[in-house]
Amino acid sequence: MHTCEAALITCEDYRLHQRKDGRNYIAQYILSLDVDCDLITRAGGVQDLLRQSGTGSADSVIRDIDVSHRLHQVDLIVCVNHRNCGAYVKFKSLDEEFRRHHRDLRRTLNMFHLLFPKKWLIGSFAELELETTDVFSIKPILEMKPKRIIRV
Repeated sequence: MHTCEAALITCEDYRLHQRKDGRNYIAQYILSLDVDCDLITRAGGVQDLLRQSGTGSADSVIRDIDVSHRLHQVDLIVCVNHRNCGAYVKFKSLDEEFRRHHRDLRRTLNMFHLLFPKKWLIGSFAELELETTDVFSIKPILEMKPKRIIRV
C-alpha cells in the first residue's frame, strides 16, 4: 500500500501549475509544506463546494478527498484559492475579492472539519505579485487542527 500525507484542492488555472518557462507555484507550495500530495484540481478551487451548480461537482470533490483518505491515509487537507480567478465573478476591489476567498475557504474548512474531523486543515491564498498577471505567492491564511475524540 502506498500513502501520502496530504490532499491539495486548487484551481485548475494554468498560471498556478507547470509552465513552459519552468514556473510551478503549486509544486513550490507543496515543497514548502514538505509533504507528498494527492492533487485535486477544479475550476474555482473550493467554489464548487459552496455554490452547487446542480452538476454534482460538490459531491465529486468530497468523493476525491474520501478516495485520498481511504487509499493514501492523508492526514492533511489543503485548499488553495487564488487572486484573479476566472471562475469567480468580477470584484469591485482587491479587498472585496480577498474577503470573498477568505470566507469561502473558511466555510470549506468548517465543512471539512465536520466531514473529516481527524484531519488537519489549511486554507491558503495565492496572491498575485504587484503589477503582474501570473506571478503568485501562496501563503496559508486559515488553519483548523484535528478534533480530538476522547473516549471514556
